[in-house]
Order: sequence, then C-alpha cells, then structure tokens
Amino acid sequence: MNSADLRYPQQTLVADYLRAATGVVLCAAPLLLLEVNVWLAAILLAGFGLFALFLIRTALRHRTRYVLGPDTLCADGPVGTLVEWTRLDRMKLSYFSTKRDRTDGWMQLAVGSTGGRLVKVDSSLEGFHDIVARAAEAAEATQLSLSDATKANLRSMGLVVAGQEETV
Repeated sequence: MNSADLRYPQQTLVADYLRAATGVVLCAAPLLLLEVNVWLAAILLAGFGLFALFLIRTALRHRTRYVLGPDTLCADGPVGTLVEWTRLDRMKLSYFSTKRDRTDGWMQLAVGSTGGRLVKVDSSLEGFHDIVARAAEAAEATQLSLSDATKANLRSMGLVVAGQEETV
C-alpha cells in the first residue's frame, strides 16, 4: 500500500469559511454599532466566540493534510500528530444525524496510538472510507475493544472487525 495524501475538499472549506465569517459579523456588528443591554451583549459575545472558534478550526483543517500510509496516519499541519497502526489503542466512529429520521448526517473517526494525541477526521475528508478501513484493520490486528456504536457504524460502512461481529 502506498501513502495517500488526503485533504478536505476546497468546496467544503469555502462553505465553512463563509458560515464562520457570517456568524462573526452578525454577532460582532450589533456589539460595535449599537448600544445593547448586558444580557443581549453576553449572548452576542458568546455567539461571536463560538463562530470565531469555528473559523479557527476551519483554518486549521485548511492547513492540515493527512498522509495515510501502511503503518501510520499522519496529520501534517499546525497541530499535527501521528497514529501508528500497530500501537492503536483508541478508536471511535461516531455518526451525527442532521435529520430526525437519521437519513442524513456525517461521520467522525477519532483514532490514537499509545502516547500520542487523537486524530479526528470527518466524512467530508477525501479518502475518509480508506482511513476508516485501515483503522478497522488495525483494530482487528491489535485486538482493540470497540464500543457497540462504533461497531454499528463500521457495519453501516460495510466493514466488520473480526472477533467483534454482532451477537444476536
């Protein structure tokens, strides 16, 4: 297996930048241009803070590339880290629904190896399925115990970790 250089799609990043900038402006403008009461100012300030954090997170995602190799997953960027598949000790695959009937949403994978920080990627990342498949292989090889939710989410992607199949 060769290394794959993976990034978030430009279209996704631009949309996130627009959302973050709009939120920052809509929350900051009343604070700067109007005289607002303390409670409204607190709410606007909290919104400004959340959108500013989202803007920072988007910039970090923009500057980070992920290198998926046979032995590692490297997050190469401002807060980069490395996951060694042979030392995998944490794996969580979560699904976040945007509709009540769970027909739409996104997935997030969090993986980490002994002594390292978690790497979190979501399903908008190009090559997400490849990373999840490699993480599932590593979980099987290291006999990592997975949560029921992670196993169910792996099954929804067509992946099964040997020894952790669904028991009925």
